[in-house]
Amino acid sequence: MIDRLINDFSGSIKAKKIKNIIGDLRNHHPGLIFSKPYNREAEETLVSADLAELFQPEPVKNENCAKAVVSGLLIWNDCENEAHKIAQNISTPEGSYFHAIIHRREPDMLNSNYWFRKTGDHPVFSLVYDYVTQYAPENIQQYLLTQNGWNPELFNELVEKTQNTGQPIERDLMNIQHAELLYLIAHSYRHTIGS
Repeated sequence: MIDRLINDFSGSIKAKKIKNIIGDLRNHHPGLIFSKPYNREAEETLVSADLAELFQPEPVKNENCAKAVVSGLLIWNDCENEAHKIAQNISTPEGSYFHAIIHRREPDMLNSNYWFRKTGDHPVFSLVYDYVTQYAPENIQQYLLTQNGWNPELFNELVEKTQNTGQPIERDLMNIQHAELLYLIAHSYRHTIGS
């Protein structure tokens, strides 16, 4: 399913540099905790290029969302410090959401939960909820899903219990986290170009 999400998102992108970076990262499935950067060339492009250049030929109609896309791609590439520098300076729900994911992957769950509370009820939550109902094993669904929708703090709790344990559940949680990241990058991209 993750490959399909990547293909769907990549297929809708006109920004050549962003599309190339997604191509460079497509085989990288980030862990629950940050590791070393996966692709140094992608990191260099994301850190050094200006937003207009990164999104060309698409217009950058929302600079904060464009920065959020960059932060999200850096998170995907395991560039913790660079992603954090950007996310902490975006005063939007998307900036808070990416900030929360960064702290989850440090791991610093208290800080992550704080940023999820600042995020509020984000539209991506319903996409993650749907993903979990369709693709997560039943035991994970029972733990994570509430009648009120997606609860990122419950997800943080389960991630904290399983990080670096080598349990099979760790792979399932990585897939949920990866889907969440892709949904949030795609959401931010659409709002960057105004569609």
